[in-house]
Formats: sequence, C-alpha cells, structure tokens
Amino acid sequence: MTDALFDTLSKDFLLSKKQLEPIVYGFNQEFKTGLKTPSKGLATMIPSFVTKMPTGNETGTFLSLDLGGTNLRIAAVELKGSGKASVHELKRRPSTELKTGEGSVFFDWIADAIKDLITIEAKHLFSQAQVEGKDTLSLGVCWSFPVDQTGVDRGTILRMGKGFTLLNTEGNDLADMFHDAFNRKGLNVKVTAILNDTVGTLVAHGYTNPACRIGLIFATGINAAYPEKIQNITKLDKSIRDRYPENTEMLINTEIDIFGTEAYLPLNKYDIALDLSHNQPKFQLYEKMLSGAYLGELTRLAAMDFIKAGVLFEGHVPGGFEQAWSFPTEYMSILENDQQDTKREKSFEVLSNFNCVNTPTISDMAILTRICRIVSTRAASLAAVSIISLVDQQHLLENQKDNIIVGMNGTTYEFYPHMDKRVRRALDEWYGEETSSRITLELATEGGSIGGALIAMLCE
Repeated sequence: MTDALFDTLSKDFLLSKKQLEPIVYGFNQEFKTGLKTPSKGLATMIPSFVTKMPTGNETGTFLSLDLGGTNLRIAAVELKGSGKASVHELKRRPSTELKTGEGSVFFDWIADAIKDLITIEAKHLFSQAQVEGKDTLSLGVCWSFPVDQTGVDRGTILRMGKGFTLLNTEGNDLADMFHDAFNRKGLNVKVTAILNDTVGTLVAHGYTNPACRIGLIFATGINAAYPEKIQNITKLDKSIRDRYPENTEMLINTEIDIFGTEAYLPLNKYDIALDLSHNQPKFQLYEKMLSGAYLGELTRLAAMDFIKAGVLFEGHVPGGFEQAWSFPTEYMSILENDQQDTKREKSFEVLSNFNCVNTPTISDMAILTRICRIVSTRAASLAAVSIISLVDQQHLLENQKDNIIVGMNGTTYEFYPHMDKRVRRALDEWYGEETSSRITLELATEGGSIGGALIAMLCE
C-alpha cells in the first residue's frame, strides 16, 4: 500500500526532462512577451536602468537602504577592491503607527536612522567632510514595493501593500520623498539608484566575480535578474533606447515568480488545492510549486492522503495538522536534516507541535521525510528551469566559451538540506554532465546592502 502511494506521489511530483521542456519553452516565450509589453500592463521583465556591472576593483564608502515588509536595513558599505567589502548595518522596525501615518513622518524616521549611521554607528567609515555634510554621500535604495521606475534614480510610488498605507505618498516620486526628508534633517545624501533586491544580488555577485550573468534569489519566493541588450527591450520608448551606445546591456528584473500558466505548468491535485486555499488564486502559480512559502503546505496536503490511507500515524490525523498552512517549510528542513540521527529527536520535536493520537513511530518519520524529499526535489527541478531559460535567453552556451556564473542566494537555496545539490543534479539531467559543468552556481551574499551600495556608486 505504502509503495503504491509513493509511486503515485512520485508520478505527481518528479519531473522528467520531457516534462520540463514545455516549461522552459513557455518561459522563453514569456521573456520575449515581457520585453515588449509595458510593465503597467504586465509586471514582468522590468528595466532597472542600470547599465554597468562592477569590475571588482571599486573602492570607497557608500550607503544602501533596504526596506521590506518588516524591517528597514541601512548599511554603510566599504568597498575595498579585489571583490572585498565590509558592511556596517543598522536595522530598525517601523511601528504600525509609522506604517499607516503621514508619508513625510515615515521618511523623516528613515532620515533619522541614516543620520545615526553616518554620525554615530559607522562614523569611522566616513571622511570628516562626509560626516559634517560637506561632501555628498550616494545612497542606493532597495525598495521592496511597487514602483513605476522612470530612470535609475526616479520612480513613482505605487500602492505599497504589506501593511503600509502611508498618507500623501502614492503617486509621488520616491527620490523626491527621500530628498525632502534629508533636507529637513540637514543630511547631504543623494539617492543615485532605486533597485530591486534581485538586481542587487546580480550586481553584488558581479563585484565578487565579474563574470556573473544571472542573479537568482530562491527563498520564500523566487526571482531572477540578468543583463539584456537594450535594443531588445522594446517596451522602452525608442527615444530612451537610442540614448545608449549599440550593444549596451541593461539589467532586467524578470519577476520570474509570476511566470507560468495552467497551459504549460504540470500542476497536480495538491498544487490546485493549495492555489484554491490561497488569497490570490491563479496568481504566481510557478512560485507556488517551488518556493519556501509553499513547500510545507504541499507536503501537508500529500501527507493527508497517506494518513487517510492508514499508512501514516495509524490513520489518525494529528490535532492541528488538518489546518491549512500548519506545517511550514522549516519543519521539512528539520525532518530532512535529521535523517542521520537514528533516534530522530528533532523530528519528534516537530511532531510535538501537533496532538498525535498515538506516539509517532520511526516508520512515520521515514514516510513523512520521504514525502518532504519528493516535494523538495521537484522544487529544485523547477528552480533549475529559471536558470536554463535564462541561459537560453542570453545564448550563453553558444556565445560564451568561459564558464557561466550564476549568483544564487535565498533561504530555500542556502538552508534547505541538499537543495543546492538537487538544483545541480537537475541541471546535469537537462544538459548532460559535460555541458552542465560549464554552469557554476556560486553563493551570492548581501544583495540588498552590497548590491545597493555598488549600484549607488555605479550610477553616480
């Protein structure tokens, strides 16, 4: 009975090269559509207006700011050359009052934090003239909210989401809001770049390894960035394209998380059930199949079938386990990490979060862990699709004799057990080991801070 259930589960989740081919083809078409469709109509393939990559030899101290749904991170980044950098970071968490109040008050709060960094926390990294405000400091802003970007340092603030409802903010230029606050606080700081965190990852890894051609974040979500020839970005007005020399490349934020449709994604019954229970059905279907926000729920849904069949937990659903989203991806990580321990102590701790009718057995652990492995193996194959399609889009295998460098980061890639090896194996299965060996996956760090500071410097 158990073997038959696993055969069915494997058929549902494990994807052969033949099954991946329509997804790669679909993504290749979506790149082309996104490059010509205005971002207001289709929020993919967003031009960053960044047209330079670092050499690794840059030096100096620059500022970066990274605002997400929860934290504000401001960093003084000292670029030391030879691909080396040191980061002095200050982290603040905005209150609900700040997130729902007057926009100018929120930007003043950010300006105060920047002032603390320059004049107190990281004073030793700046020159006297910078600390006293005589010399201008460049700031790269990583803004994890919708912005209609009109230039590398300009962008109209759109509806923010993530609990932010700032008054008198939407429709204003982001750089203007910052500069007004800096003036009120007596700061000589200039926003020289507005960037997306994935573009930041690509640039940050470009400083470590200037050959980097793809930046990929594989975390609670997934996204990728790469350089595209400006003449191919026809969504940009011809007058903008003509400003740049021929063959200039611009970094593109693909928003690959919203790629994929029911027409070519191999959705199984668990994917469909998860999507129906989500507050944004039919949106980000690809991301829902592989990212850290969703793997735990897919595992729970599959495990429920094993319980109903009587082969897991003696057929009794543990109290709480029947609730949607009650089994986070972190639990999968613990189970897969715990396989070497014959006592499986950490796995038993995970299950203690649920009210089990009978004490779970080692056999229960083995079944649940095997389900985790099958679900996460598909995630690795689907992450590899992003890399394969971006290699195709840039014609890297044909045009480049050197190794193809991919800068990767994100919690799912970095911390989920064996995920890096599984992505590598998926590439080997697609290309064959000889060709696949030309693609090097390197761990990229500090996309928000180092990437933001680098882009601030490159765009001065």
